[in-house]
Amino acid sequence: MKVIEKGRKQKGWAKEHKCTGRGNGGGGCGAVLLVEEGDLYRTSNSYLDGSSDHYITFTCSECGVETDIEDYPHGPHRLPGKAEWLKLHAKEED
Repeated sequence: MKVIEKGRKQKGWAKEHKCTGRGNGGGGCGAVLLVEEGDLYRTSNSYLDGSSDHYITFTCSECGVETDIEDYPHGPHRLPGKAEWLKLHAKEED
């Protein structure tokens, strides 16, 4: 294969997603974002019966609203939790 024009570096999975606020009360700004694997983290809801649901979430870089997605191919358990993700990204900004 021959490269005609070099692209940007790819870091794992990536897909375009719209900021909708889905699963988080709505209110997304409608921005279309290229969401990469490193932008995703795991969120969850726990219930009184001891069960829980896990979600795959990103935070919009334009408005800060969280949106849940369903089409990440590896499932939520391979992703860091939100607190861990925030720590990782705080180190990257230093």
